[in-house]
Parts: sequence; C-alpha cells; structure tokens
Amino acid sequence: YLTFSLAEKGIDFIERNKTKPFFLTLSFNAPHDPFQVPKSYYNRIQTETDSVRRVYSGMIEALDDAVGSVLQKLQQEGLTDNCLIFFTSDNGGATYTRATDNAPLRGGKATHFDGGIAVPFFMKYPNAVKARQAYTNPVSSLDIYSTIAAVSGAVLVADRPYDGANLIPFLSNDSLLPHRDFFWRSGYSKAFRRGDWKLYVNEKNKATFLFNLATDPAEKYDQSKNQKDKLKELQDALKDWEIKNAVPPLWPSAADVLIEVNGKWYRFPS
Repeated sequence: YLTFSLAEKGIDFIERNKTKPFFLTLSFNAPHDPFQVPKSYYNRIQTETDSVRRVYSGMIEALDDAVGSVLQKLQQEGLTDNCLIFFTSDNGGATYTRATDNAPLRGGKATHFDGGIAVPFFMKYPNAVKARQAYTNPVSSLDIYSTIAAVSGAVLVADRPYDGANLIPFLSNDSLLPHRDFFWRSGYSKAFRRGDWKLYVNEKNKATFLFNLATDPAEKYDQSKNQKDKLKELQDALKDWEIKNAVPPLWPSAADVLIEVNGKWYRFPS
C-alpha cells in the first residue's frame, strides 16, 4: 500500500541520517484517487453507508497511522525535541469526487475559494513552540522555507525577495501578523486577501466577488456592490502585484475543468 511504503521510506531515511542534521520532505499522495484502502481500514469506518466515502475515510485513517509511524521513529531515536516538523496539505478536499467536502468553507481543490486554499497547518518544535496552542492568523506554505532557514541558521542570499516569513516569533503573539496580503493566480482564476477582505476573480465566468472572511468565512455574501471602495482597493493591489511579480507561464494549461460550487458551475485551469 503506497501510503505505508512512503512512510517506510521516510523511516529508513531517518535511520540512515539520525546521527547528523537532516532534512526530509515526505509527500504522501493520500487521500487521492485511485480510491483504494486495505480492508482493515475500510472496516474501521462503521458509520458511513456510502462505499466511496467509506474508502476515502479509510484512506485518511491510514494516512494518520503512516504519519504516526514516522513521528514514533523520531521519538524512539530521541530526536523529537530538536526536530521541527510541519504537516500541511497542498489544497482542500476535491469536492468534485463527491467523496468529501470542506464545509463550512466554499469550494475545494482547484478553486480559489477558501475550501480550496485554506488548509490545516501544524507545526511541532518543542524547543520553541508551545504545544497544543492554536494560532488563528493566516500563514502560507511559503513560510516553511523561511522558518526552516531561520531555525537551522542558514544564511540566505540577499539579492532576491523572499515571500515567506519566519513564523517562530509570531506564534507567541496573536497581535502580530506574518503577512498583510496573500495572492493566488492560476491563469484566469485569481484571488487576493488583505486582512479580512478577500477578492475572487474568475475571468472565464465573468465573476467578481468580494468577501469579508471575519464575518463570512463560508463566502456566502458578495460585498462587491456595497463596498466599492474596498473592491477597487483590492482590484488595484491585485493588478499591481500581477504587473510586478507574475510572469507568463512557459506552457499553457492543458484544459479547463468544470467544477460545481454552491450549485453553480465554474471553469478552472487544469
């Protein structure tokens, strides 16, 4: 089973490098199609009557155990206290499979609604991070690089900007924000968040939405008509970012995909 094979390779890597500093990226593919899971994990799921969702839930159970086996190896070798661990996902659940949803968030994988881009993000670092605390300000996977560089004492070259921030100083103070702005773009599908406000643009669908995530985390209520000054502020900031930072792709998207979100079909680059 691929999930367990990947964990075993990670454990083997730790065994071979446990006496020196190491860096391990362990990218599990689960949960993902093809939807397959060992029978014992399928049998764990007793409350789900839909067979596809039952397999999907079993895949998550198997992933949990695989991650646990890697963490157990670190514990056995006495490495946990001096190990910085990140656990996150590259996207929200793929709602188009009908096997999962991201409620109460809107949309899912491949979309720039928050169901597609707001994901769990866990850090474990006993030397500097207090256990079992929740940090509620938004962060980015780009922060992983900068945090690792800071913790490991790496010297970064100064001839380029870095999008990520070292998160360690922020985790003990909710009043500090690692980032003011967040940008996402995949061709004609774009989103920009500044503070609690989020702009969503889909040029193929000719759709522009403005949401206040503090009062409307499910992105149900478009504020673009009654918050025109805020809409223009975010539109201008997104355009400025695209001019200064975005470059044309080296190859086009293979195709558009249609994904249903809240009863309406949207096109997204694939």
